[in-house]
Amino acid sequence: MVPPVAASVATDRFSLPLPEGWTDRTAVTITGPEQAGVTPNVVVTREQLCDNIGLGAFSDGWVARLGDQVPVQQVAPVEHVRIDGRRAHLRIVSWSAAGLEITQMVGLVVDGTDAYAVVGTASTDAFPSLADALRAAICGLRFTSTAVADPDAD
Repeated sequence: MVPPVAASVATDRFSLPLPEGWTDRTAVTITGPEQAGVTPNVVVTREQLCDNIGLGAFSDGWVARLGDQVPVQQVAPVEHVRIDGRRAHLRIVSWSAAGLEITQMVGLVVDGTDAYAVVGTASTDAFPSLADALRAAICGLRFTSTAVADPDAD
């Protein structure tokens, strides 16, 4: 017997049934050509926020969870930006892993009860030459539908 399906998750190339009671935590990845031993990439993840959690708590929690996995260092102060008219945080962090120095530029934005992390990763050596492209990808995120209007949106 096939379990009931509440909805589906769709991309431009496929759709997948979302079983009742399951949560879509969509992750999308785009990659660039390898530089300094690392393939630069941008990964977009989505997760549902807990009650009463806003942008600030999501942003701080995201960095704290990353810090639980790797010895992360904040490279620059949190930058307050707009992503698709919504208030967002832009963070730059770095760490060492498997002998590589990694730097990430991370855009964190909330849309209704959904929170998105748009994470651009590159080797620390290549990061300066990729920073503008990563920023353009992160700040270029556009929502195709709005969960709930952001009262602070432009």
